[in-house]
Amino acid sequence: QYLRLPNAKPSVLLLRAIATYITQILKVFGVVNGGDDFGFGMGGGTGGDADANGNASEPYIDAMVSFRDNIRNAALEAAKGGDAKAAIQSILKICDGLRDDVLPKLGVRLEDRPTGTMWNLEDPEVMMREMAEKAAKEREIQISKLEKQLVAREKEVEKIKNSMVQPQDLFRTDEFKEWDEAGVPITLASGEPVSGGQVKKKKKAIEKQEKAYKDLMDKSGNNPQELFDATQTEVDAIKFKLSELSL
Repeated sequence: QYLRLPNAKPSVLLLRAIATYITQILKVFGVVNGGDDFGFGMGGGTGGDADANGNASEPYIDAMVSFRDNIRNAALEAAKGGDAKAAIQSILKICDGLRDDVLPKLGVRLEDRPTGTMWNLEDPEVMMREMAEKAAKEREIQISKLEKQLVAREKEVEKIKNSMVQPQDLFRTDEFKEWDEAGVPITLASGEPVSGGQVKKKKKAIEKQEKAYKDLMDKSGNNPQELFDATQTEVDAIKFKLSELSL
């Protein structure tokens, strides 16, 4: 599109390099024949061979056209935002998608090696089974990770909920009738006094709650309800992801 701009000067070497690269890929798939560096050669647009082989070549052409469109769109989006790092990540992801999702359906296996990318033609059905098995394993791993995250976040929700109770209210339940000013129960609901041993235990529990309550206030900026809601939202999000993966 930039070639249509006034006074635009095309980068001839870059365009030639791109055309040569695409032509080499199409030669691998048997879409292009001949010894030209780029292009479809003398018989690329018409002729009996093109008509005879057209149907067999269509899936490969479709794959490469889609690949080219995705790369182009990623580059254009990055150009708009000026984020080169994002463009690189997007292009690499698209290339991985071509290798892992698109080409196996056509019976083409690509393997990235230190010496370069190797390719081989194989049975598409076998490769599709491999893809399904790989996807199933990846889903199991993801589910396992999410389940561990869910347990951790649910424990955090429970911890926050328990820590939100003010120390002096910890034992203000129907089990007791009277408390001292610190909230330590001194009389049972039946009217009997709380034993000395139980009073001592309750005092220790209140002291522990005081620390938990203070830590929560510090952590939440004196807004424990907001922290509780945010953590509960994380729990709900993990549950939603698990439900999607279980479908």
